[in-house]
Amino acid sequence: MVTARRILVVGAAVLAVGAAFAGARLRAATVKVADPTTVVMIVNRDSNEIAFMDIKTKKIVGKTFLGNNVNPHMVMMSPDGRYVVTGGTRANKAYIIDARTLELVKVIPVDIAPEHLAFSPDGRWYYQGNPQGDSISVIDMVSLTKIKTIPGLVEPLNTVFLPDGSKAYVGNYGAHWVGVIDVRRHELLKKIQIAEVPGVAKLDPAKYLGDIKGINVPQITNDGRFLYAADTDLGVVGVIDPREDKVVKVIRVGKAPWRPYMSHDGKYAVVPNNGDETISIIDLQANKVAATLEAGPNMTGVNFAGGKAFVISSTTGFVYVYDMKTLRPAGRLKIGTNVQLETATTDTADEKIYLADSTENAVVIIDAKTEAIEKIMNVGLYPWGTHIMDSKDNYCH
Repeated sequence: MVTARRILVVGAAVLAVGAAFAGARLRAATVKVADPTTVVMIVNRDSNEIAFMDIKTKKIVGKTFLGNNVNPHMVMMSPDGRYVVTGGTRANKAYIIDARTLELVKVIPVDIAPEHLAFSPDGRWYYQGNPQGDSISVIDMVSLTKIKTIPGLVEPLNTVFLPDGSKAYVGNYGAHWVGVIDVRRHELLKKIQIAEVPGVAKLDPAKYLGDIKGINVPQITNDGRFLYAADTDLGVVGVIDPREDKVVKVIRVGKAPWRPYMSHDGKYAVVPNNGDETISIIDLQANKVAATLEAGPNMTGVNFAGGKAFVISSTTGFVYVYDMKTLRPAGRLKIGTNVQLETATTDTADEKIYLADSTENAVVIIDAKTEAIEKIMNVGLYPWGTHIMDSKDNYCH
């Protein structure tokens, strides 16, 4: 009897170990991305998916299909590298993907037309902006549930958190103010108007404020000390001190500024002015425009690498290059003819830029040093943007 029991116990233990080993092998087999820092995430708008491209091999290692009629807008990886999230503009939902297996693990209903998004520094909160819903959906990344909707915004485009995670600042493209959110309570605390609105608009707001082009994003400096917010209609950049939530300086730039982009060394902000096809380079120490340079139309983004700024002119097929030491033009790169360029991300080594080319269903890799161009074709339908974990140049339209 004793021997029989021992045989049963040993046999059960062997089976348990064997099952665990088989389970481990199965789990290992499902892992498509072992290291989340080694892939470029690609938002494929029209094929309703997120594609993952290995940075070293330049091969697509997997794709996550989100469903029909989703139209993902922006993708981001959580700070811990565990999840990838995106908002489906047509589906009014947020999508959470396992960053290793690339499996879709959760679909969460949010507000109307979700687009841009942000994570709190500790990764606990995922703020999904809903421009047509005039709100932000707050998603708890522990429970993977929406816990609150923050109302009272006006076409919120981009959200930026303070480094300590205590407050978030929201650009309202349908208004001339930045919203301040208390992250502990997820409530709109304050509205910071960037500059004085012309008097004629105050007299007849229905006529003059019917189609406002306000603030895309209040971009934070690398040290977290100030925020810079461009107002498209007013042609200015307001400097906000987050300690008092007040505008401490208003800097006039070109016509119809889009948004500031911070250089990686923390010295400058580059502001594309789509109204007059120039860029304004702001000296962040002096808080004034250090240079105004000719650029192209319909600029959708700025990336920094190799001591240069690369400015995307979406409808011309060109990327304009500027030397950030001399603050002078340094030529332009022709990506293609009759192509539509979207936005880009820079690798963490500041050596290569990954640009979404929606017309050719491609990602264009630009070597910042040599300015050589390589196209990776067939990444998906209508690639809308890219993202690399820990990149300093993760943004969207």
